[in-house]
Amino acid sequence: FEYDSSPWTLGWKFSVTAPTSIEALGVYDSNQDGLAGPADVGLWLASGGSPLVQTTVAAGTTAALDGYFRFTPVTSTPLTPGVEYLVGSHLDGGDATSLFDGNGIVDPRITVIDARYSSFGSGFGFPDQTDPGTDGAAYLGGNFQLTPVPLPAAAWLFGSALVGLGSLTRVRLQKG
Repeated sequence: FEYDSSPWTLGWKFSVTAPTSIEALGVYDSNQDGLAGPADVGLWLASGGSPLVQTTVAAGTTAALDGYFRFTPVTSTPLTPGVEYLVGSHLDGGDATSLFDGNGIVDPRITVIDARYSSFGSGFGFPDQTDPGTDGAAYLGGNFQLTPVPLPAAAWLFGSALVGLGSLTRVRLQKG
């Protein structure tokens, strides 16, 4: 299902199940043939305020295509489990699609909460509105690419030390 995305910012509210980082923001490219115009994409805390990160995805085919989305790299932005976020995009004269009733694949590190949009005619801005019945749904104008946050080296060393102590204890118990 596709519809005109130009009068507002369309997006979705989500949380993550593990520490991750957003590395790129993107926008839906209906025919995978380039964007008719530039698209503004942003990531906000669900509580509001200024975007944590935002970018403009260039018109045409310059931005990298992944599936049906064109992505532009952004400054790595960490996401924390238990915190709710919103991602949204405004593409004047472009199309958007939606995720309803399991009609798409979602990264297992993401929990989709509900679909969001800004006021009609508002252009790019915080998508603070939702409708009843959009639980687990998303307006897919805006999207993102993420990577897991690696454990610090100290955590690996600590884990290795615990394994070593466990092995040493087991050997001593077997001898004694």
